[in-house]
Amino acid sequence: MLENYPDVLTSRDIMEILSIDKSLLYELLQSRQIPAYRIGNKKWRVNKDSFIEYLKRLENRGGGE
Repeated sequence: MLENYPDVLTSRDIMEILSIDKSLLYELLQSRQIPAYRIGNKKWRVNKDSFIEYLKRLENRGGGE
């Protein structure tokens, strides 16, 4: 899963994978629904393994937010 992506995902990667816009992405990041950390004040990064676990949890819940 996500073999073509690096081990640390950017905000752009996440938006592309989930097909969501920036406002929804930041809502998910700030509410910690997607496990992430910040570089400096603005750049969010997501560990790919943690993101895969997030996707599995969504799938187990039925996929909806």
